Amino acid sequence: MKTYEYFLTIAVSSLVFSIAQAQGVIASSNQLLPTQRTTRLTNEPTQTTGTILKRDIKWDSKIPLDKTYGELTPAQKFELHSLYDSMPEGDEPPFPEAGMNPIFNAVRNAQRLSNARGEINMVVTVGVDGKATKVESFGNESSVRMTEVTQQILMLTRYKPGICSGQPCAMQFRFTLKLRA
Repeated sequence: MKTYEYFLTIAVSSLVFSIAQAQGVIASSNQLLPTQRTTRLTNEPTQTTGTILKRDIKWDSKIPLDKTYGELTPAQKFELHSLYDSMPEGDEPPFPEAGMNPIFNAVRNAQRLSNARGEINMVVTVGVDGKATKVESFGNESSVRMTEVTQQILMLTRYKPGICSGQPCAMQFRFTLKLRA
């Protein structure tokens, strides 16, 4: 009986030792090959299930994202006009031709990749042809890259030109957005 217990003890000991050794090999192989593992961040929102996390950017304006300038209500146009200090009656500010949604979505995607925070506060100079000619940043973003990406997005956007005394004119368009990490 003692021989049986002796061999059983040796068998169990060797089994435990080989399991421990195998775990050591697996752990060391994972450390040697980190590129072969796949990683999924658990805080990524998904389109299919939604999320209870706070939104990563915030649109504070009463101007809807999905409307063009022609589709805005008089109250929404008044909100847009109030951003300009001395705009005469009958004049119109420039506005993105497709509305704010394409700009908002592009900035949101860039913010998710860079995890930038702060406030985007930019002014786009729009020419008489509706093309952006210059973008200036006045915000306090934490990421220089996010500033550059947002400037590129605003430069590539087509705008409805500003209207001065019934004629298209060069005018500035203000874009402000809060970013959260």
